[in-house]
Order: sequence, then C-alpha cells, then structure tokens
Amino acid sequence: MTIGSESGKFKITFEPQGVFLTLDASCFSEKERMMAEITAVLAQKKVSNVDQNAIKKAFAENMTAPTLFAPPQPEPVDGKVRTKLDSDERILYVKIEPPMGHGRKAELKDVMDAVKEAGAGTFYLDLEKIENMLATFRFKDFEPVGEKRDGRFDVTVSKDATEAILKLSPPFGGEAITADDIFGYLQRNNIIFGIKNDIVKDVVNKGIFNENIVIAVGQKSSDGENGGIEYYFETASEKPKPRINEEGEVDFRELNLFQQCKAGDPLARKNPATMGIPGRTVYGEEVLPKPGKDIPVPIGLNTKPDSNDPNVIVASVDGQPKLVNKKISVFPVIDIPADVDFSTGNISFTGTVNIRGNVISGFSVKSTGDINIGACVEACTIECGGNLNIKQGVSGMDKALIICRGNLTTKFIYNATVYCEGDVYVDESIMYSKVSASGKVEMVGKKGFIMGGITRATKTITCNQTGTHTATPTILEVGGSPTMREELDRIEAEIHEAERLSEMQSKSIDSAEKRAQTTPGEMSAEQKQRVLHLSRDRFALLSRLRAFKEKKEDLEEKLINLNSKQFKINVRKTVLPGTKITIKNASWVAHDPLEFSTFREYDGEVQYGPFESEV
Repeated sequence: MTIGSESGKFKITFEPQGVFLTLDASCFSEKERMMAEITAVLAQKKVSNVDQNAIKKAFAENMTAPTLFAPPQPEPVDGKVRTKLDSDERILYVKIEPPMGHGRKAELKDVMDAVKEAGAGTFYLDLEKIENMLATFRFKDFEPVGEKRDGRFDVTVSKDATEAILKLSPPFGGEAITADDIFGYLQRNNIIFGIKNDIVKDVVNKGIFNENIVIAVGQKSSDGENGGIEYYFETASEKPKPRINEEGEVDFRELNLFQQCKAGDPLARKNPATMGIPGRTVYGEEVLPKPGKDIPVPIGLNTKPDSNDPNVIVASVDGQPKLVNKKISVFPVIDIPADVDFSTGNISFTGTVNIRGNVISGFSVKSTGDINIGACVEACTIECGGNLNIKQGVSGMDKALIICRGNLTTKFIYNATVYCEGDVYVDESIMYSKVSASGKVEMVGKKGFIMGGITRATKTITCNQTGTHTATPTILEVGGSPTMREELDRIEAEIHEAERLSEMQSKSIDSAEKRAQTTPGEMSAEQKQRVLHLSRDRFALLSRLRAFKEKKEDLEEKLINLNSKQFKINVRKTVLPGTKITIKNASWVAHDPLEFSTFREYDGEVQYGPFESEV
C-alpha cells in the first residue's frame, strides 16, 4: 500500500520488508515543513516503531532514493457488525468486532445496514445501547439491541375521574393498534361515560402517536353558590355626588347625599344558596356537589319581606334606607347636625328632616314629612309635606319661598313668600312678606305685629298690632281660601292688562280710520292690512276681557255667598293707619289708629267692635 502527500512531494510505501519513504527533490527547499507534514501522516496512519533518525538523515543528505524508516506493519482489518435473530425472529442481537491494524472502526451506518440485511429494519432499536457498543469494546458477545414490537397505547384517567387520556405508540415491525382494541380496553375497565368515538378513530386512522389526546370527558360537578344579598340602594358611606347637567356643568347644591325610599319600595333581594349541579365520572359514577351556604334575610327596622316574594325586602315606611350591622333598616328621620350648605347640598327626603343649623341662601329643603329647623331660613326654598317648625325665623331677602302642607311655626317672617295649607303661628312679627294660610294666621308672642305686605287666611287673623306709624300699606285678608284670592288677584291683573291693550288698539284703529277719511287715497294696501289685523286682534282681546270679567264675577259671588260668621280679624292692641282689612269682598282702610278691635263682615261691609278673644 502506498500513500502520498497532497502536493506529491513525498510518498510512503508499505512493503513486506518494512515501510519506505521516497522524497522528491523539491522537499529539500522547505525541509522543516515537509518533515512536520510527514510526521502528521504517519500519526494518522498509526505507523508504529518509526526511526526518526532515518527520516532526518534522508533530508540531511538530500536522498531521493527510498529510505527504510519502520519495520513491517500488520495487515489492516476494518471493524465488523454481526447480527442474528432469536428463534421467534422477534429479538435482534448485534455484535461489534473491533478493527485490526489500521482498519476502520465500525460506525452507526454500518450497524443500520446490517440490521436491514437481517430483516429487522422496522424493529424497535435501543439506539443508546448501540452507540455505547460502538464507543467501547467491552461488549464481546451478541447483545440484544432491538425487538419486533406491536403498537401500544396507554389510557390514563384524571384524579377527579372526569377525563380519560389516550397516548398511542406506533408499531415497530409488529401489529398496529386498532380502534376496536381501544374500545375494548375502555369497556373492560368500565370507562363508559362521555367517550369520544370519533376522536378515537381519528387518532388511530391518522397515526397520531406520542400525544396526549382526551378521548372521554365526564361532567364536572358545580358547587352550589353561597347565598347573597343584591342591594337596590347604596350601602357605602354617603359621599357627595354633585349633579352634572347636559352642558357638563356641576351643581354643587345637588350633592345627593341622602337616599330615600317610600313604603313598599324594594330595597334588596336575597339570592338563596344553591345546591349545585351533580357531575359524572367517565366510569358513569355520580359526583355530588358541595352545597352553598345560606344566609339569613337581613331585615332591620321598618323593613319586611315582600308579600309576593319573601326573598325581596321592602320598606314598611317612607324614609332613608341604610345598612346597619348587616341589616337593612329604614329611618323615617334624617338629622343634619349643622347648616344646610355646600357640605350637604340641597335636601330632598320622604320623611322627617331635622336641621340643627341654618338653611343658607340658595339652597332648598324638600320633605314629604315634617321639617324642623333649629336656626334661621335665609333666601332659599322650603317645601314641607307636614308641619314646619323654624326656631329662629325667616329672613328671606325677597327671595325665600316657603310651601307648607301642615302648620307653620316660627319666630318671625321677613321679606318672604309663604303658602301654608294649615295654620301659621308666628311669635314676633310678619314684615314685608306675602303670607297665605288655608287655616288661620296667629301672632302668639308679646310683640306679635304685622307690618307691610299681604297676610291672608281662610278663617282668622289674630295679632297685637298691624300697620306702621308711617302708614306703610299693610293688607290683611280673610274669607275665601288663599288660592281663591290668588286667582282673583291674577284675574284682576289680566283684566287691567287687557283693558290697557284694548285702549291702545282703539286709539290706533281710530287714528287709522280718521286718516283714511281725510286722505282716502294715501293708505297703502299694507297699511290697510295692518288695520284689519289690528281690528281682529282687538276683537279677540275683547272676548278674553269678557271671559276674565265673568270669571271675576263668579269668584266674587262665591266670596259673597260664604258664611261670614267664621271670618274675623282680631287686633289685640292697635290698628295703625295704612292698614287695609278685607273680609270676603268687603274692604276697610284705617286712617286713624284703632285700639283693641275685632273686624267682621256684615251686609257687604267691614265692621269692627271690641276685641273678641279666642275661645
């Protein structure tokens, strides 16, 4: 055997007498590099017992003749792979023989070729063991490294037994798994519920190997839900919620701090605990759920179950709903510990409202029940569905409006408008105000005077003094409801305005007619049309005027027909000049002071006599 360099500058020949080196003359110009290349080739070919001195001498003497530098080498024999099958031809055995001399070691490709030649190409092979045998020579005999293996499958069931999972392994030279094999296994192991037949067939037909595939699904149980309460009102602490209008403007007077409800309003619903939904395992066994925990109905003060649905909690009174100590209660009273101002916003409530401070200008208090105010009412609006008690008084600045459907009690009323469907009780004074009561007006204190404005009552007015020393107009009216007198005042104002417009229209029409008679050809068609429209408008206005007058006559007739005995005005001390007293449709004006008097109506006239105390 002869081997040489890639450049062709030397060759090495293996002979029976030994190993010879033949150099080309071109080697001598680069001796060191050529010697290193020759050494590398000898190491690669595993040439043993090399005489380095012989090689150096050949380079030193520039010898081109063959030089013996190593003894004869053994004949190279490549490593071999031997295989055999057991008697059933199901087990594959392999033996790896090492190379001899300079022979080549057997490789994995050699093993695979030998396996195919043995007819075991489709067998399952232990490749790790084969690699280990190729790397070492400690396996001197035949070793089992493969087997003919049928297809396999594993079915595992989840811990809660609600899923069965299939993992299919391929065959290695053996029989493949069929869908019937899997169905038979499921039947034998009592896996009978929720089997996905189509999925099992699909896995087998498509050969989906070594993947976890769910082939049976049970029904998981659903635990019951705990009982709970669905509230129909805000249970958190009251926080200001200013109202925002359509333009995006924030009204800090409308803070909506106090919730309210009416009797019968639903406040909450109890959602009872549920038992849950049973489940079923892949073995067909029932799985019982965990039932939810129930809770009691949180009924507190002034609440009750709905008669139609005991799980619904309704208010039994009007008031403010609150959640206190996990119970729903309705409080018919709200307490404002200080003023009604920007800290509270406007108050609107269906029960009693107690205000310890003032009601500041610009705010409003509305309630269907009683309202109790511990200090003053400024230029604001009060609407009370029950009795209204104002401890200090009303200083309205000509802007306060008070509407009371019960009785009104206060210390004084100044520059305010008051409408009361019950009685009005004032301790000190009514000054420059408009006060109307469907019952009576009574000044109950030591001062007890009425100064300026209009004071009306259906039945009686009682005071200590009325009018002023400067003859300030002060009007007291009884007989007929305040609503009737308001209507009469409105109609009189309409009559006055209609008469004024009628007079203006008459003058315009008369002027146009005179101009038409004096200069008949000078009026344009537009002017004539305007006069025609003006005449039509005047005709309509006169019709309205007649209707107003008829309505006025009707109201006055109702006043006249009222029983006069129940109507009177009592003045304990002095009636001062400027006072006008009206009873029914009869009036009397004081021009001089009058002491200790009671006024009544007789035969269409106001008459007075000695003061009549209330029985």
